[in-house]
Amino acid sequence: MEQPDLFAAHGSPECRPMVGALVSSLITALDGRGWVSARVLADELDTGDRSLREAASQSAGEVIGGQRGYHLTRQASLEDIDRGTAWLLSQSSRMRERAMAIARVRHGRAA
Repeated sequence: MEQPDLFAAHGSPECRPMVGALVSSLITALDGRGWVSARVLADELDTGDRSLREAASQSAGEVIGGQRGYHLTRQASLEDIDRGTAWLLSQSSRMRERAMAIARVRHGRAA
């Protein structure tokens, strides 16, 4: 079974943005706007949710994401930044726990 392309926007091969270019477009699109939903940004930038997440991830901390969408870190409140970093740390902790559980099962030592 073929794996879907991570960066395919709207499933169309013609809409695959270079994530590096998308990072600067995302930053420009967020400037002065506060929180912007993923749906709005995806429409404006003609891309998909996965590409937006990857662009935010590659933004070197310039973009935070959360339940409310995306926001420029430099323009966000300290509370929003703290909430965003706590969410990412929580996600990474859960992913690490899941990886360790999978490894235990693989090695026949499931707890």
